[in-house]
Amino acid sequence: MMRDNVVLAGSLKFLSLGDIMQLLGANSSTGVLRLISRYAEEPGFIYFENGNPVNSACGNATGLEAVYMLFGWTDGEFEFTRENVLSQRMITKSRMGIILEGLKMVDDGQIKRVGPGAASRRQALLNDPDAVPIIKGPLVDYMYVADEEDFFDGEFIVEEGKHGSWIWVILEGVVEIVRQTPDGPLPMVRLGDGSFIGSLSSFLIQGHIRTATAVAVGNVQLGVLDSQRLAQEFSRLSPEFRGLLISLDRRLKQLNERAIELRQKELDPSLYLDNRKPLIKQSGGDEGFYVIREGSASLVRNEPFGRIPLANLYKGDYFGQLPFLDMGHEPEFASVMATKDLKVRKVEMTQFQREYNQLSTTFKNFIDNVATCISVSTSVVCNYYKKFGAEKK
Repeated sequence: MMRDNVVLAGSLKFLSLGDIMQLLGANSSTGVLRLISRYAEEPGFIYFENGNPVNSACGNATGLEAVYMLFGWTDGEFEFTRENVLSQRMITKSRMGIILEGLKMVDDGQIKRVGPGAASRRQALLNDPDAVPIIKGPLVDYMYVADEEDFFDGEFIVEEGKHGSWIWVILEGVVEIVRQTPDGPLPMVRLGDGSFIGSLSSFLIQGHIRTATAVAVGNVQLGVLDSQRLAQEFSRLSPEFRGLLISLDRRLKQLNERAIELRQKELDPSLYLDNRKPLIKQSGGDEGFYVIREGSASLVRNEPFGRIPLANLYKGDYFGQLPFLDMGHEPEFASVMATKDLKVRKVEMTQFQREYNQLSTTFKNFIDNVATCISVSTSVVCNYYKKFGAEKK
């Protein structure tokens, strides 16, 4: 019999650990996730505060080591109990960073698989080297769903270069977002249940031109969102918060451009590195949040195989630590490189946090989805950089 405080339970065959973590994160859940498997001698535990893992235990392993071990569990059961967490914080890595790293470690054979049929599943992954994790959102809030539409496998939902203002939420199925290049379609992200198709520009700019193609992977059911209602909610936000959202939208689009430039071997790192000095160092611990008043800055990720340009930031763009969104960027996973003429203003986060908390569930989920897409798209850019490299100047 399920205990009263168990709010989520199921099979790891139906929901993987990455999917579960995304769901708990999107709902800012606090409690304990317990995993059991007949292929493992002991259960595993992950402790969450406000949707973020703070500690874990699996056998003799604790912290990040234990979390990564549990990504190898392909067969078993899970249950999440809502309760206060008294465990010491041993994990500071971002939720999406853990998911992406855990999936990569499983794919690379660094984590032991626990369950039957592991070899065949691993071979399927190896046969699809460009596959990216499926981004899933929280449970759908039907208050903003105006209609429902069905698409069949391979059918275009939106097409790059075409006009359109609709925004959808995925009710069931998987949608792949691709950009067109001279060498053919280039996968960016894959979206699952609860994720959104469309950007802020979709309902803010009349005659908006789609910047990517969305293709149904298998049969897909979508909910058409009330764009007018979203636009009205956006208009009620403070100019500063609206500016933040537009800045995030621009950042995501730039990541897609970096992926294309890498695929075409046209990325010039000097445009992001020359005549710039570190303002925020990767993993440097800077907790400030800033808006650019003059000049420009660039985002660069440091990896063992190179320094990877991610985006350029200009007047009106924001950067730094944003407590209520997990983008997988600065300060933990990227540096901010400043030009000599850069002038910034430090932003007081209290008002931003208050406005975010007052948003409707759908709009808040939409913003969270943008942040998650930024994190996953960054991983895609890094993979393409490692695969194709950058143009040497």
